[in-house]
Amino acid sequence: MRSKIGMNRTSTLGLTGLVLAALVSASIVASPVTSSAATSPTVVTIQFDDGNANQYLARGILSFYGMHATFYVNSGVIEDGTHLTWSQLSDLAGDGNEIASHTLFHTNIKKLKTAAARQAVCGDRVNLFNHGFQTVSFAYPFGSFDAGSEAVVQACGFNSGRGVSGVNGRRVFAETIPPLDAYGTRTPPNPKQSTTLTTIEGYVTAAVANGGGWVQLVFHNICSACDAYSITEADFTSLLAWLQSQGPGVTVATTAQVVGGLPQPLVQP
Repeated sequence: MRSKIGMNRTSTLGLTGLVLAALVSASIVASPVTSSAATSPTVVTIQFDDGNANQYLARGILSFYGMHATFYVNSGVIEDGTHLTWSQLSDLAGDGNEIASHTLFHTNIKKLKTAAARQAVCGDRVNLFNHGFQTVSFAYPFGSFDAGSEAVVQACGFNSGRGVSGVNGRRVFAETIPPLDAYGTRTPPNPKQSTTLTTIEGYVTAAVANGGGWVQLVFHNICSACDAYSITEADFTSLLAWLQSQGPGVTVATTAQVVGGLPQPLVQP
């Protein structure tokens, strides 16, 4: 891993900061990021899956760099001692981060019959709504989904559903804006503890070099070797500093800001 980049606020702000401020000041229900040109902008979304407690460490780092992330949580395990609390989720949302859905209990809905899948998906959205979060984005646990899974996610009122693959660095360098399939959006490989910052940044630079698009970076833990899918605080800080240094051609936005759309009516399981 590379060494940590110094956190010099004045040196990292500039045109990127101005573009980012325009993006993140928009409401979560704003129109999606669009481009009519042959080359799209490159938009990065920082995402956290599972609602693990150590993800709260990202709050101060995101705030320092003026960036917002999307947190896909399993509402059925909130407050269990190893996951985020409702108060912490409120703190994150208050900062401008997006609170999104990942099923009640991290269930592989592809393996379920429709009624059970609706309970896992619609039930999670209802639970989040009941705690004050108008959730519009969904991520499939294990990245496992099919056409039936997509239909359930759409029927439960979500505006998007995210997998964990599809951007391969060969023919597909980024998700399109708007997404090719809003209920099956594509990502680069999930960064692991062994993934270098150069590799993670390479997902972004490859998108820039191949016409732009949407790069979703999915993390699970902020820690030192606590889990295979983890990144250290120092490396996460360095990544955000690097993103802010890229100029106006690379911006950071939440999933909801990229996909766009108003919150749909609440659907009971």
